[in-house]
Amino acid sequence: MKKIFPFLFVVFGFSFVFSQNAPTLGYRKYIEYVTNYHPLLNQAYNRAQYGRANQQMARGAFDPKLSFENQQKKYNDQLYYNQSGGSISIPTWFGLSLKGSYSINDGVFLNPQNELPSDGLYSAGISLDASEGLWINKRMATLKKAAIIRTQTQAERDLLINELVTEASLAYFNWLLAYDNYQVNKQFRDNAALRYEGVKQRALSGDIAMIDTVESYTNVQQRVLSLSEAKVNLVKARLEASNYLWGEDNIPLEIASNSIPLSVSDLEIDLFLGIENGGLDNYYLVTHPKLNILKSKVGALKIDRSLKRASLFPDLTANFNVLQSNLDQIAPLNTEQYKAGLKVQLPLFLRKERGDLKITALKLSDAELDFNYESVRIQNKVSQSLQAQKALVDQLDLSNGLVTNYSKLLSGEQQKFNAGESSLFVVISREQKLIESKIKLNRTYNKYLSNKANLFNAMGLVISTLKP
Repeated sequence: MKKIFPFLFVVFGFSFVFSQNAPTLGYRKYIEYVTNYHPLLNQAYNRAQYGRANQQMARGAFDPKLSFENQQKKYNDQLYYNQSGGSISIPTWFGLSLKGSYSINDGVFLNPQNELPSDGLYSAGISLDASEGLWINKRMATLKKAAIIRTQTQAERDLLINELVTEASLAYFNWLLAYDNYQVNKQFRDNAALRYEGVKQRALSGDIAMIDTVESYTNVQQRVLSLSEAKVNLVKARLEASNYLWGEDNIPLEIASNSIPLSVSDLEIDLFLGIENGGLDNYYLVTHPKLNILKSKVGALKIDRSLKRASLFPDLTANFNVLQSNLDQIAPLNTEQYKAGLKVQLPLFLRKERGDLKITALKLSDAELDFNYESVRIQNKVSQSLQAQKALVDQLDLSNGLVTNYSKLLSGEQQKFNAGESSLFVVISREQKLIESKIKLNRTYNKYLSNKANLFNAMGLVISTLKP
């Protein structure tokens, strides 16, 4: 870890000096570092690369193919046959293929149907394979589905990044909460210690009862214990936030123990996460990665359904090739010299094909129901976050008001105690209420920030610096 700490400090401009020069780490810088080096980002981008590679593989079904074949037999010094042929085939859409070939055969015992002119024989023609349907076939379906899978893998990438940013944001906000609570407990621990010294001096001078020193010292002990618990929570929250920080070459980083998280304003977090519009225009439903994944699943199943429907029609394969022994005489084309073939096949009951189509239709229905359900769920989740945001704004106003009023009550009670008109017990009680109100304010503010991260997650957004 000795090598890791200095690296992290250099990146964020950290310093080892405490108090005024304590290192700080802002939310935006933290998230940018997460999205630059976290290992999950590599997995996310690998998903997108998988889609591109799959599409490239599907396009390979339409690649032209060159072929050459030679067969010969020689026995007892006699050449029984020597058959050679080369061809080029160019697959096209709708099961059509263009093909050109050249063959030359010779031999003593050559099959009569394989006898060719001495200079060989050229052929050029077209073939049709409609065994899976005239308007669609596996080759076409695979390419169409590959394009859908590419969109799906990009959506999967965006979903992974969205969840990573959300989790990292929540970890940072919890670290900020733990730090603010620690500062509150530290402030009142110091206040309790200072008050104890004053109470002790007044007791020694006979101004107040000696028993008040015991109560004041007990209060100091309580504050020390609360500060210790707050420190433990701060360490846990800091390490949790460190889980999302990585350096180059997959080196895990740890936030320095004296680092200070910086609070983030409404405008900054809204602009950075892209939630400034509040989802009111429902545009997120068009771009939401979860819905795009489900939409891709529906699209792929629709292609499968078209392919299954095509299997209900007769299988048809046909070819027609014009034959020519001399390329110099290729024009005009003599279509009376040809080689052609036709094959038609149809199962009588089509039970396998009809059952297969039914299963695909059911899967498609389930996928469409999943899409509709997820659309409603996402809209409700966004609406819930927006309503919670408004309620939390009101709660923040109330919490701020409580802190202000309890501060006034404590100040007044302290003045009365100094004048001998109140007791130490009442002062400590007032102070405890102020501490609780400040802790409550910190928790409410944490909920407010966390709800923004949850809104970002519900809308399925990707921060602008990561959009392709």
